Amino acid sequence: MVYIVGIGPGSKDYILPKAIEILKKSNEIIGFNRVINDLNFINTKKTIMNSLKEIIEYIEANGQDNVISLVASGDPTFFGISEYIRKNYQGNIEVVPGLSSFQYLTSKLNKSWSYAFTGSIHGRKEEFIAKVKENKLSIWLTDNKNNCTFLCNLLNENNIECNVIIGEYLSYENERILQGKPKEFLCEKVSNMAILIVEKEG
Repeated sequence: MVYIVGIGPGSKDYILPKAIEILKKSNEIIGFNRVINDLNFINTKKTIMNSLKEIIEYIEANGQDNVISLVASGDPTFFGISEYIRKNYQGNIEVVPGLSSFQYLTSKLNKSWSYAFTGSIHGRKEEFIAKVKENKLSIWLTDNKNNCTFLCNLLNENNIECNVIIGEYLSYENERILQGKPKEFLCEKVSNMAILIVEKEG
């Protein structure tokens, strides 16, 4: 049996009790290094994976006779790993949801995201500008290339009248939430795993 377990933004304070229950009763926990490192308080055996291909090969070889929990940051079904696993693994899977970073950040701000466009930036900067123009409020997962500094530069270059909110290291002790105009963050050093909220003016 393979569980895909969401552990939320990172801090154990935001991991659902059901997720902790599943992780503790599993024979083994697998996942990428950053996520595994957040689970030092759980004694279950842990194995670090280095690629999606390695994960599939591992659960195909070990998932039939063991209870394996594949851990993922945020919510596994929200721009997460669960879709890839479902398409590439034919065995039994159960997903345990987690709190998404979008939920965490908007809650910290007491800002509704009911009508926001939600997106993930992976080599699609043209779509970023198009979607920002189309939507009053948009929220974005970033990566090492299309990080918040890069995206703020794009907003500035395209003369988008807006306010931005940057959330990095969400739920950790070094959490930062920055707010202002894109031009204020053109040289800001921000984590590659940050969240960017863009709110158009007018």
